[in-house]
Amino acid sequence: MSSHDEPSPPIDASSDPPTLRLGPFRFTGTTVKIEGKPAVEEWLGPLQFAIWAQRASPWWIGDLLNSGDARFGEAFSQACEGIVSADMLQRYESVARRVSPSVRRPGLSWSAHAAVARLPPDEQRKMLALAEKNGWTSEQLRVYVRDQQRRQKEQG
Repeated sequence: MSSHDEPSPPIDASSDPPTLRLGPFRFTGTTVKIEGKPAVEEWLGPLQFAIWAQRASPWWIGDLLNSGDARFGEAFSQACEGIVSADMLQRYESVARRVSPSVRRPGLSWSAHAAVARLPPDEQRKMLALAEKNGWTSEQLRVYVRDQQRRQKEQG
């Protein structure tokens, strides 16, 4: 067996930030990269792992759901039923879809990103940078965003 045929270790300690590899799925702190076109059966294990680790990895869940839906459509959505509430799955999908990996900030919580998810990407970047700079909680960011939107409506 050549070194190319050997399975890669589950944790890739050589990169920064650290990644976790489960077959063709590579997890980082803010995204999941999928290599090739794995069958639907191969998606369920990584998805269940991500849900188990949801406190630390809601981005993984959203990325897996969006990519699985894009690849498999309704069949994939049905396979996910019962793992976690439909509302929570939709929330993970929505935030991961609306806040692109290039905008995500590992130093901020997923909830902070959810607070800006409905904003355009440039506004997301601005608000997340402000929250990080000021050390705001997700609730403080949510209040700030709501106040800014109210002020814009009053002025517009």
